[in-house]
Amino acid sequence: MSIASPARRVLGASVRSRLVLMALSLVTPAAVLMILLTLAAFRESQQRYEQQLIATTRALGVAADRQIAQGQATLQALAVSPALRNGDLAAFDQQARQAVPGPLNWILLADETGQRVNTLAPRGAVLPPGNYPEDIWDGLRAGRTVVSNLTTGPVARRPVVGVVTPTLVDGRLHGLGFVHDPAAYESLFRAQNLPDSWTGSIVDRKFALVARSKGSARLRGRLASPQMRQAITERGEGVVLTHTLDGTPTLSAFSRSPAYGWTFVVGVPRTEVYASVTRSMIGLSVATGLLLALGVGLAVVFSIQISRQVRSLAADAQLLAEDRIVETRSDDLVETAQVREALHRASLILRVREEEQAAAGARQEVMINELNHRVKNTLAMIQSLARQSLKGADAGGLTAFTERLVALSRAHDLLSERIWQNADLADVVDRGLNAFGARATGHGPSLSIAPNAAVTLSMILHELATNAVKYGALSNDTGQVELLWNFDSGKELTLVWRERGGPTIAPPDGDGFGSRLITASVQHEFGGTVQFDHRPQGLVCTLIIPLSERLTGQPATADATDAIKA
Repeated sequence: MSIASPARRVLGASVRSRLVLMALSLVTPAAVLMILLTLAAFRESQQRYEQQLIATTRALGVAADRQIAQGQATLQALAVSPALRNGDLAAFDQQARQAVPGPLNWILLADETGQRVNTLAPRGAVLPPGNYPEDIWDGLRAGRTVVSNLTTGPVARRPVVGVVTPTLVDGRLHGLGFVHDPAAYESLFRAQNLPDSWTGSIVDRKFALVARSKGSARLRGRLASPQMRQAITERGEGVVLTHTLDGTPTLSAFSRSPAYGWTFVVGVPRTEVYASVTRSMIGLSVATGLLLALGVGLAVVFSIQISRQVRSLAADAQLLAEDRIVETRSDDLVETAQVREALHRASLILRVREEEQAAAGARQEVMINELNHRVKNTLAMIQSLARQSLKGADAGGLTAFTERLVALSRAHDLLSERIWQNADLADVVDRGLNAFGARATGHGPSLSIAPNAAVTLSMILHELATNAVKYGALSNDTGQVELLWNFDSGKELTLVWRERGGPTIAPPDGDGFGSRLITASVQHEFGGTVQFDHRPQGLVCTLIIPLSERLTGQPATADATDAIKA
């Protein structure tokens, strides 16, 4: 399987995911805008409900005022009755019964000691000791007409309300009341045409339910909800989230009468208020879902096309890596076509460069082979000239000269094999010592050295080996030579030539040609130092060479470990 296959799959998945994210990024603002518009519509709808509910409570208050005003008009007409002014309570009783027939409405006349006239009771009946509540008398003493709270009438024996006005009988303060059943106010809700789902209520100053648009008889006298009581206490008009007395969550508006303190309440079920919002949210969800589906669908369609193009570009990149020509296509997207055209041009340029590089390499190989051939011919010519020139001279000197040429030739052969690039120090040592087999060994880490340094070290090893063959460990059958090298903190190379097992030697009287050649080579070629230690058991020669550019071929600013790793 091609290495590019997983990469193409990853690229295709990446393109699809990016396009899906792009689609989401485009759809999300629209969805957020729709949500904000829905919330604004919800607030506007709720404000409209609130204004409508408050207007309805005000209308209920006005209707109740008219009904209470009718009772006040009846009281005003009875208050100027001559029979009442003269204290003829029997005649006044007859007159009151004719003006306000029962059983839903009746007249009650009482002083602070008890009832004097009650048209709900049979004529001439003994009246019970019940009287108006104390808060009614407080208003009467102040000269005000008072609308009572919901109370239980001693004669009616059921919850009643009344409008009571102050009047004087025989010079004493009396309360003349128009008393009626609270059911009389239920017609107000029908007159306002409240929807069946809405709930209208009237509560007195003590928050007791006086009348209700539905379930009034069952709930009459119950206190309003705590939320509603708190709202009525804090302000005279407003809207509050609360519950009806039968537990329905509502958005309720209230308006309190400043004249007699009753409060009119209209509540709408929250489900009805939020129904429009719910419909909007459903529409929003459907629209958002459709937008998301459309966006994701388009993203998938485009992603398939784009991922196919990307995979084809990845395949073209693989062709480029395989040194093949990338062809252009006519069905590409504009951007893909631009990239493929660039790959096509790059493949042509690389093909031309590779052809030029191959031709240059071939020319270089021919030149190096020719150079190697000429160098070998030159060395052979030098050897021949030396033999001709030194004929009849010291044979040892001719032999030494010839061996140095051979050592130089071996180093040249090593560099020729590496096309005159850096050689490894271990290879140089092996070429210099392999003629002695197991008796001469070298050990040390790998180090890449420059061509000139390889030639110089080859000559140094030749001189040391030649000296060992003539006078040292290699001059008998048991001696051995060991060359060890290592790095000192990555700054300098230390080579130690150690001989053992050879004949016992004494320190020389002076430096021979070989010693001078080694010292000069190390000092002038590398800037290093040489130490000769002529021990009885054998020579120990230590070469300390800086890891410089002359040795490794690496620039002076490069890390010395680069040559070690090479």
